[in-house]
Order: sequence, then structure tokens, then C-alpha cells
Amino acid sequence: MTDSVGDDDPRSRRRAARRAASTADILDAAERVFSEDGLRDGSLRRIAELSGYSTAAIYKFFDSKQHLVTETLNRRADEYLGEVKAAAASEGTPLERLHLIVDAAAAYFSARKSFSSLIRQVQGGAAILGPVLAAFADDVGGLYGQAMGLMTELVREGQENGEIRVGDPRALAHLASVLTNEFVLADLPLSRAEFHAVFDGTLRAPRTPARKPNGRR
Repeated sequence: MTDSVGDDDPRSRRRAARRAASTADILDAAERVFSEDGLRDGSLRRIAELSGYSTAAIYKFFDSKQHLVTETLNRRADEYLGEVKAAAASEGTPLERLHLIVDAAAAYFSARKSFSSLIRQVQGGAAILGPVLAAFADDVGGLYGQAMGLMTELVREGQENGEIRVGDPRALAHLASVLTNEFVLADLPLSRAEFHAVFDGTLRAPRTPARKPNGRR
């Protein structure tokens, strides 16, 4: 009995690895098709052609086209959350770590052109990305909410040490997120250094002018 279990485990692992590889191939193809043809017009037939699987085979991995859209978004959202977590846990002041999140977002989306194009379509011009993503997949909205939670905590920490301006931490984190989304997705004619200056000026607490000896400012 022990030998039988031992024989089954390697086979199960190989089956799981093959299934994971097949799923990744289909998701890669779906991401490209949805980015090029749109969510409405992107066809399972073309996804099948690019992935090397038949349309019938795709249905063995995904229940429907909506399920495929959801998993296409979920995969990248989970990866992106990992990048945000790493940036938030880095060394530096809270505001410096928020700047690192901007850099992580810019690098992530720059390296994934098809996904960036897909997100721009999903976004549809909306600056508030979380609720828009949640309309396509609740899990994606939840992951976005986690990222917002991390940014909110950094804003709160920055307010406690006087680095970030006074205001509702969640509202300021939301503003920081909107600015970041626009920068990485809207192809704005700003260099990264120029955007960081805007981002910093939006969040940094204004300096109080030093008082002169006679009490005048």
C-alpha cells in the first residue's frame, strides 16, 4: 500500500504540473487576444489557435468565457499584489515606500504590454480602478482592496511621523492610487522623475515656515 501511494504521488505531481502549464498557455493566449480584440470581440476560437488547444479543450480548464476573463485578470492581480507588498515592506520612510510602489507599478505594467492594454480596456477611462475590476471579478477587486489597505497604512504611518499631510488616510491613499494608475496606464507625457515630483507634492506635509526671533514669520 505504501509503494502504491509512493507511485501515485509523482504521477499526481506530473499531472498537476502539466495542467498548470496548459492553464498558463491558455491564459497567455487569452491575455493577448483580449488585449488586441477586446473583451467582447475576443474569441475562444482565436485563443484556441494561439494556445495550441481546441475550443473544447479550453472548456476543460475554464467553465465559460467569463471564467476565462476572470482568471486572466486574477493571475496578474495576484502577481501585482506581491510587487506592492514587497515595495511596502522595503526599507525607508512611509512616503519613500509609497514612491517605491509607484516604481513597482511602472515596472510591472511596462513589462506586460498585453495586460496593460487589457486593463486600459477594462478601465474604460475610469480613474477608480478597483470597482471597475470588481465588476469583472470579485477576487480581483479584493486583491486591489488589499493593495489599497497597504497604501492606507503607509499614509497613516507617514502622518504619524509628520511626513505626510493631514487628511483621511484612506482618501489620500486612494488619491495616490489614482495618480499611479493614470501614470502607468495612460501614457502621460511625464518622465518618471517628473511624476515622482507631482506624487510627492500631493502627499508630503507642507513645511511650516520658521518663525523669526521677534515672532514674525
